[in-house]
Amino acid sequence: MMLLTTLLVASLATPAVSATEVCDIVEELQFDGLKANESISTQVNFGYRVPGSNASMDLRNWFMETRGAFEWQLDPHQRGGYNLTNLEGRLVPENVPDLGPVVILAAHYDSRDRAERDQDPNMTDLPIQGANDGASGVAVLWELARILPEMNLDHEVWILLTDAEDQGPTPSMLGAAAWAENRTDEDIARIDAFLLVDMIGDADLKIHRTYPPHLGDPEGDRLWNTVESLSQPLGLVDNVTGCDGNPGLDIVNFSEIDGVVDDHVPMLNVGIPAIDFIDIRYGENASAWGGYWHTHNDTPDKVSAESLAHIGRLLELGLLEGSWLKPIEVENQLISQPNKDDSSTFGPFVAGVVFGLTGLISVGFVALHQSVRLKR
Repeated sequence: MMLLTTLLVASLATPAVSATEVCDIVEELQFDGLKANESISTQVNFGYRVPGSNASMDLRNWFMETRGAFEWQLDPHQRGGYNLTNLEGRLVPENVPDLGPVVILAAHYDSRDRAERDQDPNMTDLPIQGANDGASGVAVLWELARILPEMNLDHEVWILLTDAEDQGPTPSMLGAAAWAENRTDEDIARIDAFLLVDMIGDADLKIHRTYPPHLGDPEGDRLWNTVESLSQPLGLVDNVTGCDGNPGLDIVNFSEIDGVVDDHVPMLNVGIPAIDFIDIRYGENASAWGGYWHTHNDTPDKVSAESLAHIGRLLELGLLEGSWLKPIEVENQLISQPNKDDSSTFGPFVAGVVFGLTGLISVGFVALHQSVRLKR
């Protein structure tokens, strides 16, 4: 409770950017959902992106060749009988101090090697296209990688494409685990946020808070409260007026909490603050882990450019505002990291207010959703 109080007071002491200024930034956001959506077909046309395949290699080469501003590195491993390769890219803006804070944007790029939920029993052992489960997260990162070099950020951004997240009878997040286990203490100390995007292309997009991390976890609460505060000016919260003057859509809704074990969990296990943007209800009126998920209906026509844009713009706004960075402590007071204009940010201010309230209501929220299951 002491930590919650300290964070709340410190955030309230930080002047907030006005709603008008935030809306000016929103109006200038560059993320293009149509461009992101076009990349879904590009990825699927490479073929089934199972570990060790030519399709996987083609996807990695395409990403590196089209996003040359990043310093790319292949990260190969042998895990669980798979020859897998993660792809890591680092963007280091000019005049950024060495060993400064890092924000990581992550997605798995492999497509599932089987369709165990398909209605046709003759098709369950065949690989799927993975347009939403695989390609949608990559699409968001690919489009963000186009605009990131022009953002003039004051911190590093890394993009991580993980392999072998979704393979075998029980997907085991092999690529993410290998990457996390090979981080140095110095790496871990620098990473302020690991933001995973997975299955976020559904036309009926619904983003709930996911756990782990659980309610009451300071870093998890910080990041999820930031998500909620950024979602409001973007018009993604039901009946909260966005910058466009219209009532918000019911897209980001934390009245439900979903338990999901995904690529963010290996990061949490080594002490990296991490959250998972994921919609586990894929398709119209789909139940959790139902609909088109892990079937041969996971095809490009099911992915919405508008949904990709919602997530991409949210991530972009947070980067521009410095909202994903940890607060820093100066003379026993916590203050927000400055953004590129050295001005205070809207996101951390609102997040601080919500953060304090979260500590009071967390017990009620936990009761809303008790089951945790693997993303499988």
